[in-house]
Amino acid sequence: MSNALAIAAVTAILRDRLNDGLLNANLDSIGQFRVTSSPPDRLEDDAEPANRLNIYLWNVTRNAAWSSQRLPARSASGARIDNPWLALDLHYILTATGAEDLNAEILLGYGMQVLHETPVLTRADIRASLGGADPAVDASLLPAPLRLLVAADLAEQFEQIRVTQAVPESRDLGQIEALSNIWSAFSAPLRASALYQVACVLIESRRPARSALPVLTIGGRTAPLQAPRILRVAALPGGAGTLPDPMAAILPGSWVAAEGTALAAERMRVMLGGRSIPVAAANVDARRIDLQLPADQPAGIARLMVDHLFQPAPGQAERLWESSNALPFAIAPVVTAVARAGTVAAGRFTGSVTLTLGHPVGERQTAALLFNPLPGGSAPAFSVPARLVEGSTDRIRADLAGVVAADYVVRAEIDGAASLPTLGPQGFDGPVADLDP
Repeated sequence: MSNALAIAAVTAILRDRLNDGLLNANLDSIGQFRVTSSPPDRLEDDAEPANRLNIYLWNVTRNAAWSSQRLPARSASGARIDNPWLALDLHYILTATGAEDLNAEILLGYGMQVLHETPVLTRADIRASLGGADPAVDASLLPAPLRLLVAADLAEQFEQIRVTQAVPESRDLGQIEALSNIWSAFSAPLRASALYQVACVLIESRRPARSALPVLTIGGRTAPLQAPRILRVAALPGGAGTLPDPMAAILPGSWVAAEGTALAAERMRVMLGGRSIPVAAANVDARRIDLQLPADQPAGIARLMVDHLFQPAPGQAERLWESSNALPFAIAPVVTAVARAGTVAAGRFTGSVTLTLGHPVGERQTAALLFNPLPGGSAPAFSVPARLVEGSTDRIRADLAGVVAADYVVRAEIDGAASLPTLGPQGFDGPVADLDP
């Protein structure tokens, strides 16, 4: 593969091809000439008008197709795993000057014919121009700049280099104006010229990269990919096999239905967060899976996912084949007891309220207590952050200071999921926190 000398090598090869083409054309009638690769603004440096054909690299752009063919250079951990190619397209401008009238046009015409008849820089052409021909050319016989370019390895890249005539393009300007802008950037007077694109040069780093070991065995499983997808998780108040109720709360230990597409598989597992949930085969079909949540499942936002598995060979461990989306759903807390401790002064309560839940609360979960007045009450509703009681896994406590002393319906909120109050004849009436003893 090519290295960083490839850009200069391409310019040297084009100049060499043009020089050979003009020599073979027997242009003795126009006098001496030379082929250069100078910036266009330096064409005016000659003391007298001279016959010159100039090929100049005026722009380099990224080749989008080849740039995306390799892995990123580094892994997520920062280790170097590959040497992605620096894929470049080279843009040249071919210009001619003449000592006499029409000499410039003659040189430009022959130069364009040479490039037209050289649509591909073959490996033999590259080796001949850079001194890598077989038999080898003594590098000491080459001009000094070309001695270094012998090491460009341009002939070794597997993508051959193509030379095509280009047209100046601009979204807002016409071709003539776009070409005029190019020459204005050169700070040189406009001359008859032709644009060419050379694609593509692949430059590869020589830095060592970590590679994976060869594959010893192939799983041997072929099947059309039809990844499972979960669309909804709903409560099953009546248990497995009953109609789901999307309005019912999902509680720890309750039955739920995961509805979606392509859910069933011969080997599968249902994951609730990082926990595998056992599911009976009778409760599984392609569009629905009925499962019972663990009784010790923490309340809050949980994520349900279905994995399809396969066994590479008898006796080997199962492996993951494809996974569904991880669908979030809310599991409501369950309040089993309410306790308060504190005093009332001037109609204000100061103290704490402790709720006992029917399931554990994680140390990193966010908890709060929500207070609403009983039906007919006039006290304002409020919420207070809560904390896990030290030494406990299922009790949360909130400290209150100067709240209106009254009876409140109290609810627990864990990671945004709130417990359900009980419903009486007059409205929601429990569980009650009596802050006005």
